[in-house]
Amino acid sequence: MLSFDARRVQGALFDLDGTLVDSLPDLHFAVCEVLKSRGLEPMEEEEVGRYIGKGAIHLAAEVLRARKPDATAEERDRFVKEYVNTLAGMGCSHTRAIPGVLEALGIFRSEGLKLALVTNKAGVLIDAVLEQAGLSPYFPTDLRLSADDVPTPKPAPDMLLLAASRMGLDPADCMMLGDSRNDAQAAANAGMPVMLMETGYNEGEPIAKWGPQNGFCDIFKSMDLAAKSFSSSRH
Repeated sequence: MLSFDARRVQGALFDLDGTLVDSLPDLHFAVCEVLKSRGLEPMEEEEVGRYIGKGAIHLAAEVLRARKPDATAEERDRFVKEYVNTLAGMGCSHTRAIPGVLEALGIFRSEGLKLALVTNKAGVLIDAVLEQAGLSPYFPTDLRLSADDVPTPKPAPDMLLLAASRMGLDPADCMMLGDSRNDAQAAANAGMPVMLMETGYNEGEPIAKWGPQNGFCDIFKSMDLAAKSFSSSRH
């Protein structure tokens, strides 16, 4: 049983990295390329994964802080810019939809829900990622929201509230689906229920552990299991 009334939900808002797609291989490659260009030690994929969740700027800044703690603000800004440009330039050839996601999106759409994307990922990267993963048909262009579209990214509620507004829905009639504390906290701040997936990163701490400790109990091994639970709760 879900902790919220699934019958009330009319819109579903999705995080991207770790929720819909596994983009860690591409993020890791871009990080290592920028580190190499500066003569800094490369970073293991697992460590890069710990910095995912708060967007490209946060990820790049944390990587540089780990490799060069005395970096100046100017060095950090240059590093962040080169990281984003590297990602945009190399494409996303290693990014894939997480198993179960396509089936889940089909279920949510068959339930008549409006679907939106709300990601801290840089906006310039979103369309290519969705296309590569085969997810473009599910998300109208005006409902692909990034940190570029709002004053404050997740865990602030700004992006979620904007998505609800564009869908013409009350935030309380929407739900968030994500893989991290940022998604959970953003949903709580927006007054929405949230379903959390164990498929992502959550800054290195298992969401199955963090969630219950912080009052979030609708946690699923995969998106398709979440979708089936949601659908059964409506009928």
